[in-house]
Amino acid sequence: MHQMLSLLEQERLRERGIDMNLKGALIDFGDTLAYLDTEGNRRYQEELLAAVRIHGYRRDVNHIDSALEHALGNSAKGELKNLEEFWKLFLKRLGIPPHVALLRELERVRSRHSATVFRLYDEAISVLSALHAEYRLALVSNCAIGTADVIEALGLSDFFECIILSYEVGVRKPDRRIYFEALRRLSLEASECIFVADEISDLEGAEEVGLKTLLVLQGSPTSCEAENPDFKPDFQCSNISDVTTFLK
Repeated sequence: MHQMLSLLEQERLRERGIDMNLKGALIDFGDTLAYLDTEGNRRYQEELLAAVRIHGYRRDVNHIDSALEHALGNSAKGELKNLEEFWKLFLKRLGIPPHVALLRELERVRSRHSATVFRLYDEAISVLSALHAEYRLALVSNCAIGTADVIEALGLSDFFECIILSYEVGVRKPDRRIYFEALRRLSLEASECIFVADEISDLEGAEEVGLKTLLVLQGSPTSCEAENPDFKPDFQCSNISDVTTFLK
């Protein structure tokens, strides 16, 4: 498609600093393509609470929220091998023995909510469709075990040649290794790719390995974990729908 651009369009892109030779794009998931749906998450936590109470344990939704956050955080680091370990850690945080029947019920609740806890941003699918036609794409996300089911349920899997999830590879952004793993699977060099994300810290790590960077200014605050809150990405836009103005 780049070859089909008019000379004037190509000159305008050069003036904005766009590299005409990009071959790939690495894209973040949470708060870049999708966001946590407040209502969906509330229903999810209420069903988890109901499962715990049915088995005779008196807890409240605040306990559930705290235990879930703890298990999600540990899972994202690759410290848990499977979903059974995830739910055992969740119950341990609640002070509840890991009964087999309860573990199974908690997993059934999670499965039912795979497509409801996260919601895609408007135009995320159309943007991915456009990028998929022009670039080799990798999804690169810091996320908890089970997120692969969420990505599949939201209809994102087919857009990406590879999906790199922190809990599967055992490293989190901005660790350089997670970007190198994505590049290895795409069979591309860092200089041939751009990283698209909402978190400054993620973009800092991407820049260190030689990726170009595009900051998407949507979702939650983006600089809380940044080493340099004044970090300047190569490009930035207001939301995911604007990405195709940079990557055509």
